[in-house]
Amino acid sequence: MAQTDANHKHTNRLIDENSPYLLQHAHNPVDWHPWGDEALRKAKTEDKPIFLSIGYAACHWCHVMERESFENEDIAAILNRHYVSIKVDREQRPDLDQIYMAFTIAMTGAGGWPMSVFLTPDLKPFFAGTYFPPQDFHGRPGFTRVLTEIAAAYRENKQELQESSESIFEQVRGFVSASPSETILTPSLIKKCADTLMGTFDHRHGGFGRAPKFPHGIELSFFLRHYKATGDLGFLRAAEQALTAMADGGIYDHLGGGFARYSTDEKWLVPHFEKMLYDNALLTPVYGEAYQITGNPRYRAVVIETLDWVLREMTDSTGGFYSAMDADSEGEEGKFYVWSKEEIGQLLGDQADLFCHYYNVSDQGNWEGKNILHRSDETERLRRDRNEGEIDRVIAEGKRMLFEARHRRVRPGIDDKILTSWNGLMLSALCRGYQVTGEERFLQAAIRNASFIQQTLVRGGVLTHSYREGKHSEGEFLEDYAFLLRGLIDLFETDPAGDNDWIGFADQLATRAVALFMDGDGHFYLRPADAPDLIMRPRDETDGAIPAAGSIIMKALLKLERITGNKDHLHAAIKALRAVAGLIDKYPSGTASAALALQYYTGDKIEIVLVGSGAEREAMRRAIYDRFIPDRVVAMSETGREPWPLFEGREPGNGQATAYVCRNSVCRLPATTLVQLSEQLDAL
Repeated sequence: MAQTDANHKHTNRLIDENSPYLLQHAHNPVDWHPWGDEALRKAKTEDKPIFLSIGYAACHWCHVMERESFENEDIAAILNRHYVSIKVDREQRPDLDQIYMAFTIAMTGAGGWPMSVFLTPDLKPFFAGTYFPPQDFHGRPGFTRVLTEIAAAYRENKQELQESSESIFEQVRGFVSASPSETILTPSLIKKCADTLMGTFDHRHGGFGRAPKFPHGIELSFFLRHYKATGDLGFLRAAEQALTAMADGGIYDHLGGGFARYSTDEKWLVPHFEKMLYDNALLTPVYGEAYQITGNPRYRAVVIETLDWVLREMTDSTGGFYSAMDADSEGEEGKFYVWSKEEIGQLLGDQADLFCHYYNVSDQGNWEGKNILHRSDETERLRRDRNEGEIDRVIAEGKRMLFEARHRRVRPGIDDKILTSWNGLMLSALCRGYQVTGEERFLQAAIRNASFIQQTLVRGGVLTHSYREGKHSEGEFLEDYAFLLRGLIDLFETDPAGDNDWIGFADQLATRAVALFMDGDGHFYLRPADAPDLIMRPRDETDGAIPAAGSIIMKALLKLERITGNKDHLHAAIKALRAVAGLIDKYPSGTASAALALQYYTGDKIEIVLVGSGAEREAMRRAIYDRFIPDRVVAMSETGREPWPLFEGREPGNGQATAYVCRNSVCRLPATTLVQLSEQLDAL
């Protein structure tokens, strides 16, 4: 037990943890334990039920429940007397989060955070919920009553409660482990996924479903690729509508860049103000792809502004990226981001009216008496009616002045732990951002990040999941390997120098990942088979807030085989695709990332190898990046003498920069000028 901090009345075992979320609770009167042997032994030895609370540092309602209940001395006394209380950061332990979220949804019909689950000492859940108010409120049971009644039930009806937990466990385990019958790998599965997703699309406001609305970056990327493959403009128009609506809405930070986690309304106006690294990493490439297709400068601006937010606010001195920015500041959700019309008037003076008209700012506000900046049809009418040059000048200056004023406010907290998986996603986003914009700072940040991961987060061949202030977490997770693999492949296709062996690093990680996380039937699991303290081994095959790691790694393996010639990667990917094909058929709306892997497997294989140096090579490289050519493999070298099969026989012609363009193993004549290459790329 940690020593009590003299500046706090209470200090519990969480004080020795390195998760910002756990440290937020280190001075609660609740006798919190981190998940581990000590807590689990205590529950068995003392025969007490476990209260398992799962959340994350940027979670607004987690903060609310802490203030109302976990800082309440009376509630803490009940927990300390009758329970072993365990606090888990869902981002550090996505395996526990996935397992107990499945039970929470099965028991209540819904899930979310904070997640509140009651377990027997053998870790079987028997009651679950999310946020509980401290006392009964509007038909919602109060946490005090829940704790008291469950403690009584455990004392008086323990056997019945244990039997119930066993029954629930068997039902949920059966559902989670069930596998739909294998299905033939055909493009018809891709079409079914696309059509099903389109059936859930909101054609009025953009995006999928109703409020609350999440960005769904992977599904929008799928729409763009399906448009490219089929020529169906409906999918391009839908993606454009969603991307434009989000970029115009309050979910986007018009002053500082970056997207909030979701919108509480269907119009994208009122965000849940927390910003997650993964959302922005998943959305940035989609905006880049949309820019490649449409040339809409708004999409390019979103890419630049979002990545600049990451470099400015979310980057550690090591080159790693932080996990999240809080929704709250000074104890209030959104306070950092909202404005009154009076404030803007004081800052902008004569230009305030135009700025307020542009961003729909009113005296009464649009959220709790304040204004969330957003663009609308009124904005577009203003641009048509006024001189665009004048508007752009006033808006740019107004944004600069408001940004500087906002910078002086109390800032939301930062969850500064570094997750390898989310860093892998951001690595990809930076590479795609550089390709689309040519902004060198994005490439340098990507190289620095990959070097940090390789040098610091890999220990003895084992990839760390979570890292903070020199402390590494224990345990290996599929998502780290999958997302980092994709990022390294993107960096290989982006880094013109090629001084680092990104593909060699990726090849080693891929081999280890398949050995650790794939079973004999081709299913990918979140944890290795020998992971301790889990009541079941969770699979990772359907998309959630982040795409399914099992699906991401399938596509990475397919692409890696095209570069390295390692057939083991190809065989593993095909086996995994066959294992998940039935799931695509049965649950198409939740398997967009698997459909993307299948699309790559069944689609045309395009390889572009660029060798040589000089200005012509740079112009040719820009021509490749300027075009939306999904699922192509790009390889670059000054000499062409690289160890990978893709470079075999491909050297600069007569010392000139030379491009080799192949489609399904049929190659065009080597292109030695920008004009020749452009003609070949346009014909793809």
